[in-house]
Amino acid sequence: MIRPATEADLDRLVEIHMASYPDDRGAPARRLNFAQNSIGKLEDLRVFERDGRILGHAFGFDLAAWFSGRVVPILGIASVGVAPEARMTGVATELLQGLEDEGRSRGALLCMLHAFRHGFYARRGYADVTPNVRLACDPRAIPLEWVNEARDAKLVAMASQPAKKGRRKGGTSRDGAEAIIAMYDDACKRMTGWLRRPDALWARRFANERRHFVMLEKNAGYVSFETTQREPHAETRLFVHELVAKDAAARRVLWGFLGMQAGQVAEIDVEIAQGDPTLLALTDVDGARHGEEDIEHALGCVVAGPMIKILDRKRALAARGVRAKAIDGVTIDDRALASVAFGGHSLRDAVALDLARGKKDDLARADEALRISPFFTLDRF
Repeated sequence: MIRPATEADLDRLVEIHMASYPDDRGAPARRLNFAQNSIGKLEDLRVFERDGRILGHAFGFDLAAWFSGRVVPILGIASVGVAPEARMTGVATELLQGLEDEGRSRGALLCMLHAFRHGFYARRGYADVTPNVRLACDPRAIPLEWVNEARDAKLVAMASQPAKKGRRKGGTSRDGAEAIIAMYDDACKRMTGWLRRPDALWARRFANERRHFVMLEKNAGYVSFETTQREPHAETRLFVHELVAKDAAARRVLWGFLGMQAGQVAEIDVEIAQGDPTLLALTDVDGARHGEEDIEHALGCVVAGPMIKILDRKRALAARGVRAKAIDGVTIDDRALASVAFGGHSLRDAVALDLARGKKDDLARADEALRISPFFTLDRF
């Protein structure tokens, strides 16, 4: 049986979560994850029960994401966990099916999740989208022209915990937070896969005292980041959480700001979309790191994006602005179509992989209709 979770379930749910995700989080942090999640609420959590014993849990969040300037309602699935004694007995599959059915009834057109094991979800109809590229970048690799532009630009730091509107704290007001949210919302319209963020998620972002926000004048963009050290006096690394810009010129300035940190920061970890031309402008990304015989310059790694599943083919395509008749004559299953239509591979790639078939003219028409920029994720849940 699948049912909504209650507070009385939390001790057992924490026990299953610890067995499923054995990281260093303690019980209080895990209870908070269930009871006050930044994406949703305890009411979004479902438990699997058999013979009066809870054997699994999973979140099903009501979310929305942007694709080609349109908002598509999605069901965000997260924290799928199964008790060790119940694994390989169908618990996770039943949880997924129950959440998908519930999502359809609430109007979701896609399911989205960040998979612990891709094979399990692929067998259940989930498709990969375009991965991100995570660069381990020497700040000196950023073009000097961009750095000089940033030095001449007006850059404003925003405190991580904004005060009430009209009052200042840490050198800024709540207006800064509102400006950042507005810049993010505007950028969403040009992106593939960015979430329409709930207020609770923004509140968590701004409450993180380690997270810094630097804005560019005229609300042209911002960068959110944090710096870390393994121990006092060790090398400092800068992790970019998000870099949001209204145009290419603003993006160069914000990258230039990152280059301004060269005297303080040894390396920058930053994710970019696959195919982002910024990589071609950087010089010696790996800095002083040495390679090996086969790979002399390792620039970072490829990071898998989420997986998605279409819950209603016709309505999902319509929400993305594609008429169902645009793919007439093309043979493609829902899993491959999800990847093509929502930011994975192109239809041409699907044909090359024998995931789609059709006559040349039909494929060309469908390829034009389905074309979309690569999926790029900022929020993992």
